[in-house]
Amino acid sequence: MVLETFIISLNDSVSPIEVENIVKTLGRVRAEITMIAKKSIIASFDSSYVDVIRKKNGVILVGGINFRGRKIRKVVKKQS
Repeated sequence: MVLETFIISLNDSVSPIEVENIVKTLGRVRAEITMIAKKSIIASFDSSYVDVIRKKNGVILVGGINFRGRKIRKVVKKQS
């Protein structure tokens, strides 16, 4: 089982019950949820389950994302 990271975009009119059903489905497919913010979910799961997630009510997009090769800058605040 190879885990890939996906962004799941939700409708603006998605209900809390539909969001709960999507999260429960992600749990059933053993997804690792990284972040849930507003109308987006970032989760890592096996790509064979993409169609299962895509067919859920309230889901607009399930797209793969790649974080490799990107540097994360350390923000340092200087006081004067």
